[in-house]
Amino acid sequence: MKTVVFEVKGTIAHFRRPDTTATHLTYPFITPLAAKGLVGAILGITDFKTRDHVGIQLLNPVRTSAQQLSMLGKDSGQTFNRPTTVELLVNPAYRIYYVGDEYVEELAERLKKRQYVYHTYLGVAYAITYPKFLQYYEEVEIVSDERVVETCSVVPTNLIQELILQEDRYYSRAGGFIKDYLGERRFEKSITFIYEKDGRSIKFRLKKNDIEECLVAQIGDKQICLV
Repeated sequence: MKTVVFEVKGTIAHFRRPDTTATHLTYPFITPLAAKGLVGAILGITDFKTRDHVGIQLLNPVRTSAQQLSMLGKDSGQTFNRPTTVELLVNPAYRIYYVGDEYVEELAERLKKRQYVYHTYLGVAYAITYPKFLQYYEEVEIVSDERVVETCSVVPTNLIQELILQEDRYYSRAGGFIKDYLGERRFEKSITFIYEKDGRSIKFRLKKNDIEECLVAQIGDKQICLV
C-alpha cells in the first residue's frame, strides 16, 4: 500500500453528529468519512466510495464553542430562518494519512499542484480549508503482532488490548463514528475512538485483529492507526 500525508486546518469546523436535532453537536475531530470526503472533493468524485484507509492526527487541542446561527428551514413548502445552536470546533488542525492502492498517486499529484476539483471544507460549507501536501510514501509496513504501540493518531478502540496510561495525558472517548460509505447515501458500521485532547501521543498494547477493518501501519518514523 502507498500513502499520502496532508494537513488541513481552519478557524472553525463542524462535523455534525447525526443523533442531534435541536442543538447541532459536533464530533470532537474530523471523522474518517469527512476525511475521505475531502479526498473525493480534491479528485472531483461526487459519490466517493473507497476501501482505502485513513489515519487522523490532531495538531491542535480539541476546543469547542456554542454559537447561535440562523439556519434555513422548510415547512409545507415555505422556507424560513430558524435560530439554531451549533457547536463549533475552534482552530481545528489535522494531519491526514491516506493509505491504499486506489487513489493515492492521483491524490498526491493534485495536492502537490494544489489542483482541487471542488472546494474543500471542514464539515460545513462555511468552514473552508486548503489542504497542504506533506509527504508521499511508496510502501508502508502493517503492524500485526501484539506489541506496544505509541501513536500520534486517534485510536479505534477495537485495536486496544490494554491502554497504557501516561502522565499529563487527557484521554477521552468518542463513539458513533460511521465507518463505511457504500454510495448513494448508504452507510454501515460504526466505530469508537480513544483520543488525547491536546493531541499528545497514546500508548497501548495492540490487540490481535484478524479483520482488516482497522490497522496499525508504520509510516515513516510514525505508527498510525488506520480505519
